[in-house]
Amino acid sequence: MFLLKNIHFLAVLLVISFITPFAGAEKIKEPANQQFEFANNLFNAELYKSSIIEFQRFLFLYPKDDRVLKAHYQIALAYQKQKKYFQAIETYQKIIQHHPTNEIILQAAFLLSDCYILKSNYHMARTVLESFKNRNLSKKDRDKIYYHLGWLYIKAKRFSLAEEQFLSISDTSKYHITEIQNGIEKRKKLSRKNPTLAGILSIIPGLGQAYCGRYRDAMLSFIVNGIIGWASWESYDNNRPALGTLLTFFGMGFYSGNIYGATNSAHKFNRRIEKQWERELSYIAILPSKDL
Repeated sequence: MFLLKNIHFLAVLLVISFITPFAGAEKIKEPANQQFEFANNLFNAELYKSSIIEFQRFLFLYPKDDRVLKAHYQIALAYQKQKKYFQAIETYQKIIQHHPTNEIILQAAFLLSDCYILKSNYHMARTVLESFKNRNLSKKDRDKIYYHLGWLYIKAKRFSLAEEQFLSISDTSKYHITEIQNGIEKRKKLSRKNPTLAGILSIIPGLGQAYCGRYRDAMLSFIVNGIIGWASWESYDNNRPALGTLLTFFGMGFYSGNIYGATNSAHKFNRRIEKQWERELSYIAILPSKDL
């Protein structure tokens, strides 16, 4: 009887000793949950600076938690939301470098590319995505990379490479590739002005501006240069060479400005129609597409 009681007592002790570590683990894990949720709530409330501090506290206190990568990701995103692109880039790079196989990495890569775009570093924006093209990705993810690269090459005015990216997409209808190709073809047919021709035409004051469609400037240039030329001629004709020389000096300035202005007008015209084309093409990028 005594032996049975002892065995029963030992069994109870064994069960308690077995359960206690797990109960303790739950207690340890609970503050980690609270800390992560607190940091996440701050992020959702758009209190990004505070959320970064709390996520960093989480990383310091619980470095082996399963959500460490997610915390780093949220920190990078918080920096990006604050337009602190240098810190965001640095954090995204660390995520990609230290966790190359995690599913969150592709999202980090796109956001890293976006940061470079916002810093007008389109080369690095492309480089980030190019480095992911040969990874073991799903068709959907690879198509998304090709699509973004296509637009980045358009931004760089490397249209043949842009078309190459777009044509590499497996589901072209979903990404409106036909419309994009038509838009790229339309660019080739834009009616541009030749700056050299505009300058040559300006030998006759105002004609270069008229060629560029700037008719008021053309009229003004013709009148001003004509008046100065006539006044110079009259000065010499009336034996007033000093005044004639002075007027000629000023007249040459206006005449040169007429040529330069016409050339510049041609460049401005070309930039304007190029920007208009870019705006029209950019509408395709925001057309509704499923699963983008």
